[in-house]
Amino acid sequence: MHPNLYLRTFWTSSFRPEVFVAMSFGESMKSRFTDVVKPAVEANAHHGVRLSAKRVDLSKSGDSILTDIADGIAHSSMVLADVSVVGYDAKTGQSYRNGNVMYEVGLALACRQSAEVLLIRDDRDRFLFDVSTVPHKHIDFSNLDEARSALAEEIGMRLREIDHVLDARIAVAVASLTAGERQILAAFADYGMNQTFWLTKENMGSLAALPRLLDKQLILTKGATREGRAMFGWTELGRVVADNLQRLVPVIELPKVEVKGIETHPGDAVLEATDGTEQPAAGDGA
Repeated sequence: MHPNLYLRTFWTSSFRPEVFVAMSFGESMKSRFTDVVKPAVEANAHHGVRLSAKRVDLSKSGDSILTDIADGIAHSSMVLADVSVVGYDAKTGQSYRNGNVMYEVGLALACRQSAEVLLIRDDRDRFLFDVSTVPHKHIDFSNLDEARSALAEEIGMRLREIDHVLDARIAVAVASLTAGERQILAAFADYGMNQTFWLTKENMGSLAALPRLLDKQLILTKGATREGRAMFGWTELGRVVADNLQRLVPVIELPKVEVKGIETHPGDAVLEATDGTEQPAAGDGA
């Protein structure tokens, strides 16, 4: 499947405890993956779950390799790409890097946060201009123990950076919520990741907020009930936002102060001002 079609159709903001590894398949790279990359990845845990290293050539999936690549890049906890020099041009003598790996790097940079993409290399040759501004780590693979330790430490640092970015995304997501969106999130806050929910007659007034929650990837569609009502479930981001909703948007009880000199009548709308005073709604007579 074409990556653009896959990412537009099947991408969701839920991630597996994996590190997608993009690197050459050559014989010289096998020991690098087995002795350094794989154990360095598995030395780290994210949110209490030990990570595993995934390479598309080791995948048991029956889908096309492009689908495996797109799925791995989109849904792994992070992407690790070995962009080391793999050879030298016979005419110019200039070094070159694996084209398949650079293709996967391009996909990753297009759909993932910068902290979620880690580039490593073992050479000091001139780097490609297009990715020269992307932070990368130099690893000396001649000493396997030091290489494994250095890579494991770098992966751990990236995972902590990812969590900081997630904290920022949560704060931004919460700050952008409308009253209707908050109402839906609060109404279904007790539902777990594997449960589905739908709007009832009591909360049908928040129907207009559903498309915005879907666009923000806080919820996703799960099907429909027998009555034809759309069913929804949490994304990982949505679940975390719902958990933090009360903490980040506290309910403040403003003191009610009787204001003399303002005449109100039954049925008048009264607004509570931020300073604790009350005043008639706009358009009401005083």
